[in-house]
Amino acid sequence: CRMCSENPFQRLFGFREAKSAEQRPPARRKASPPRQEPAREFQPRSEEEIQDVIQQWEQYAHPRAREFFTTPEMLREVLTQLARSIDRADDPVLGSDDHCVFWRGEVTKDDTQAAIRMVKPGETAESVTYVNRILAFIFATDDSFEQLMKLPKEPFRMSCGDQLCVHLAHISLAT
Repeated sequence: CRMCSENPFQRLFGFREAKSAEQRPPARRKASPPRQEPAREFQPRSEEEIQDVIQQWEQYAHPRAREFFTTPEMLREVLTQLARSIDRADDPVLGSDDHCVFWRGEVTKDDTQAAIRMVKPGETAESVTYVNRILAFIFATDDSFEQLMKLPKEPFRMSCGDQLCVHLAHISLAT
């Protein structure tokens, strides 16, 4: 069957080639949706702030994420990448859903989607994973996750209209 012959994690995460923040052109955004804040200078988290936010986020990680990432360190590595590429004033997991949380890290080359590089458990090669898909995998409820897995293996659409927003509450269940 198709599920047996495919890598189930490719269906979940999808993969694309990424480029670093330094290599990418300025993001083209649609006209500002009402929820969007004016751009502000990126303020990275300190190492202490990164550890604090990871500790908060870990409490909300779904058991499926704890099973997938075979050690707590593997999950923390992914959460660290997320925390480093999101402004210190923003929180895509616990923050208010009335404003966007903009991704300041790597993006895919062809379609400028927020992405991270990670080595999945049991593999040796690094792959590129869409940030909104990994956030949903780690933090979404079972019901939401089931609905999201019915969508195409692409980055999830964001209800705010900005694909560089990575707020968990902005992930759209629409295709």
